Amino acid sequence: MKTTLCIFFLIVTACLGDGQSANNSTDPDLSKFSSDQLKACLGDSKVCGSSDIYDISEELVSRLPTLPTEQLVACFDNWRICGTGEDQASGWTISDEIARRGNPHDLLVRYWKEPNWLIRNGIEHVAYHFDTPEVTTFMRRVLVERKKDGVDFYWPANYLAKKCDPLGLKELSTGRHRNQGSMQYQTTLVLFGKCQYRPAIPYLAGDALYDFSGNIIAAAEESLDALYSDHPKKLDTLEEVQKYYCRRAKQEGFEVKCNSK
Repeated sequence: MKTTLCIFFLIVTACLGDGQSANNSTDPDLSKFSSDQLKACLGDSKVCGSSDIYDISEELVSRLPTLPTEQLVACFDNWRICGTGEDQASGWTISDEIARRGNPHDLLVRYWKEPNWLIRNGIEHVAYHFDTPEVTTFMRRVLVERKKDGVDFYWPANYLAKKCDPLGLKELSTGRHRNQGSMQYQTTLVLFGKCQYRPAIPYLAGDALYDFSGNIIAAAEESLDALYSDHPKKLDTLEEVQKYYCRRAKQEGFEVKCNSK
């Protein structure tokens, strides 16, 4: 009986292996298709024989270095031109490639005459890659002039806040940028403590400590701990943390709406 079972499992394993090999052998070589064919294939798998949009997109992204900068910039407005979009999900592939090419000066100049807010948004992403006086000045002007960029100037503000620039910190302390993902936004909240930016205390103690995300709560507490360095070394529960910092904020004269009972 044991011998029969062993033979059976060996046959099944071999068949599965053959099936997997057969499937792998039928996967199309996407590198042999033109970019236009691959972009068409995103909507119709028959064009290239693959319905795996991730594989198709990965192949298209690998070709971005071959595209002229002007075409890449156009992709900020229409993702179909490159076959990939510019967002956190895609990994900012377009702005990464443009930034890799060097000095963004021409794009910074273009920003102020560019009528398309999607392209302005993309230029902000490119600028974010560079730590230079020109880009810092550019980001400040973006926040002051506030030409629509589609994301309420989060990235220019965060760029400046990382330098402890009050203009960026003030923008972020409003809390209006909570629409960012938790993993990204938590890196913003810790900047308030790092920069000792006390005007952010009402937001940290009144909203962030009551957020639905544990990452945001932890980041808010980290900043508040830095802003109130004489805080108790141990507060056993979140409710204790909330009540403590609510009280400290009010004692300092801040108007803060704490959500604790």
